[in-house]
Amino acid sequence: MSFREELKVMPYIWKEWLEQVRGKGLWLGLAMVMVASLFLIAEARSFPADVGFEALLLSLFDMNIYLLPLFTMFIASFSIFQEKELKTDMILLTKRESIVSFLFKKSIAIQFSMLATFIGVYSILSFFMIGFLSFHLTSFIHFLIVIIVFIAIFNQLGIFLGSISQTKMQLIGVNILIWFLVVFFIDIVFIQMLSVVTFDNLRFFSWLYFLNPMHTLRFYLEVELGMFSMSHMSRLMENFVFMNPRIFLLINVFIWPIIFFGLSVLFRKRGGGRD
Repeated sequence: MSFREELKVMPYIWKEWLEQVRGKGLWLGLAMVMVASLFLIAEARSFPADVGFEALLLSLFDMNIYLLPLFTMFIASFSIFQEKELKTDMILLTKRESIVSFLFKKSIAIQFSMLATFIGVYSILSFFMIGFLSFHLTSFIHFLIVIIVFIAIFNQLGIFLGSISQTKMQLIGVNILIWFLVVFFIDIVFIQMLSVVTFDNLRFFSWLYFLNPMHTLRFYLEVELGMFSMSHMSRLMENFVFMNPRIFLLINVFIWPIIFFGLSVLFRKRGGGRD
């Protein structure tokens, strides 16, 4: 992207940041995350000193599995929906923007606002971690990487949901439905699939398993924190984990945001054609 194009993105970022700061949803969500995190930090003081900090980071990630998908999808989807509701997207698309350009800049603005906010929140929480636990900077950086990827993927999913929804009630319903599917239903399906998994089809099952960002991100975090050893694995486990967790992570980083962005553009063009 050229310097001139970067300047064109800045108004989107500034507008998005002001809208999120003025709204109540962002602050309520952050308050929930901070309060829950502080309780976990207080509880982690009773953990063994050698693994206490890493165990805390895994606990924080497990907590975020339930909170962040719904929170980020709601914020991102309502941000896109508001542009349609107030007709500001129509003004931009009529004057100077294409659908691809508008969604790309809007995506950057949402991602920047949400990621900057959460990085700031966890930077503040890190001072409590330093005060109460044996803080390890490398482990904390790996945790931040996982949180950044997690938020980025579900932000982009939220942008897609906001692009296809026609009413607020529809948007609320589809957010809750997707949250239920992602957090609960998919794992139930994987549990049912275990009965038919054999050594011959294990590689296919592994692809399905690690294309789920939640599975990949947690496994990556376990490995990088030293809570799961990649050495001395059984032949079955080696066949299941046939690639480095970092590669699985990169695959998820590139595949899901691109897919959700492409679907947003596709459905938005179809919707524009019907209008």
